Amino acid sequence: SCLCVCASPISPGDVCSICRMTSFDGRTLASSAASAVPLLVHGRRRVKEGLVDEFKERFSSLAASSTRPGSGIHAMFAFADHDDPRVFWHVFWSAGASSFAHDASQQESLAAYYESSEQDPDALDCYGGWTEGLAAANSSVTYRFHAPMAGFVKADDAGLIPEGPPLFGFTKRYVKPGCMDDLASSFQTVSDLWRAKVPGILGASVSRDPDHADRVHDLRLFANHDAYLKHTDKSDDALTAAMGVWFANYDTSRPFIGEIYAPDPNDERLHKSSVTSSPAPPIGLTSFRLGAPEMLGPIPTGEQRKA
Repeated sequence: SCLCVCASPISPGDVCSICRMTSFDGRTLASSAASAVPLLVHGRRRVKEGLVDEFKERFSSLAASSTRPGSGIHAMFAFADHDDPRVFWHVFWSAGASSFAHDASQQESLAAYYESSEQDPDALDCYGGWTEGLAAANSSVTYRFHAPMAGFVKADDAGLIPEGPPLFGFTKRYVKPGCMDDLASSFQTVSDLWRAKVPGILGASVSRDPDHADRVHDLRLFANHDAYLKHTDKSDDALTAAMGVWFANYDTSRPFIGEIYAPDPNDERLHKSSVTSSPAPPIGLTSFRLGAPEMLGPIPTGEQRKA
């Protein structure tokens, strides 16, 4: 026998009674994680009335056991919504779809806490190395799979594991009429420069919003705050010029919205445009502090990304 990725004893090839995923032995999991494209899943889940405290305890325990080094699960955490204490924002980051055994909707031990149903599902956005097989995992969740128009999500840290904690940005931005193709091509130029020059930028992609034809989802994943600061290096003329061309495709009269998870979400640089100040787009981002007492699950670290 061995341990499933959720730390339950199981024989290789069997289906885990806890997370319902087929087990991997250590060698298979490490190989899969090394060759897969990382997967990020983000969204809000509703918890049944009267079960919030039990949910918090169970989620925290499961997240702690799931994110051990070598598991392929880089991050698993959640925060209560600032306005609705029964709604929790979930973030999962795994080495690939094969090691994504810890989406809470797939956990038998967590499923009973959620209010969603096949008739009234919750929705989770999937970025990076998703597979359509995830869609059949749970009928009470709608998985919205994002095909990137441009950008990248690193399969590793370019041989390095920078010190964390990381910063996660899941934002939605409106695009000027007729500029969607130009946005994609110009962002690819920017993301190529980021990937070449800033090892700590682990992911940057843009994809169409499934509900709004003129809006995109912008994903950002930084290994640490230093990587975030370097993504707008004003001393780099080529990068600054490329970012200006890219940013010109956004409709800055409409707000940038979304969620940010960072060690210091009150840093004003996270809440204003890093490219332009005039005209500056309205910023309507909701922020959560990694390591805050109300955070469910451990703070992501470089150790969790080691095989």
